[in-house]
Amino acid sequence: MSDTFPLRPLPRDPVATLVASVGRPGFGDMLLRYIRDAAAIANFGAFLVPDMSRPAPVLSLWGGEMSGYWFNRNARTILADEALKQDIITRIRKAPINELAIERWRPGPTDAISPIYERDEVIERITVSSRTENAGFQSFYLRGKKSGWFSEDEVSRLIKVLPLVHELVGLRHRIVGSEAFHFAADARVTALRARDVGLFGRLSPREAEVCDLLLTGVSVSGTSVALGISDNSVRTLRKRAYAKLGVHSAMQIAALALNDSG
Repeated sequence: MSDTFPLRPLPRDPVATLVASVGRPGFGDMLLRYIRDAAAIANFGAFLVPDMSRPAPVLSLWGGEMSGYWFNRNARTILADEALKQDIITRIRKAPINELAIERWRPGPTDAISPIYERDEVIERITVSSRTENAGFQSFYLRGKKSGWFSEDEVSRLIKVLPLVHELVGLRHRIVGSEAFHFAADARVTALRARDVGLFGRLSPREAEVCDLLLTGVSVSGTSVALGISDNSVRTLRKRAYAKLGVHSAMQIAALALNDSG
């Protein structure tokens, strides 16, 4: 015996829509629209540190008025400056494990990041940092000059919505890794292996192919179909690639690829 209930529509409230879209293209723009209901934000992004024992931040997600080209260019400039890179790592490390650290910050005239912010007409930002035992990330929300300083009401509204936003960015990291990897053709593992870049030169051609599929979210079964090999062979190739690269996850491979291709 079974009961049949009337058909019901899927939930379509803003939060449910965001959660359903976490793994899809255009998620960054959807997230920004949700944030802008609380306050005018010109741009937002996130720096991911896949391995806190060997911290190497990568720009993992972004959205807003600034193009992906400029966001990536700025990120490379920031991460090439040891002091600015360490500032990101330090803020993440200050966050208690499994808790959030939220900070409002305005650059001073002597801050190293001030020339970048002045050029892009950014006057202040709010950062949210978090970490687990192994990984961490920082999401940041930039206020444009034309909007003026955040009001206290705007800050209060942002503090209410940003914890959810930050958690959704973290969920996307767990699903697809770093967004930046998918836009960086020179960071493909097969290309890095062919150029004998860093540890990638140790990989076999098949191991590199498996890594490329892994980083684009293809499952073990999907990889076996794509390459015409068994599921067990895919698992073996992944295990070998991890050992040669000294990593334990797809996110760590993405971080290594982005840093070595820069």
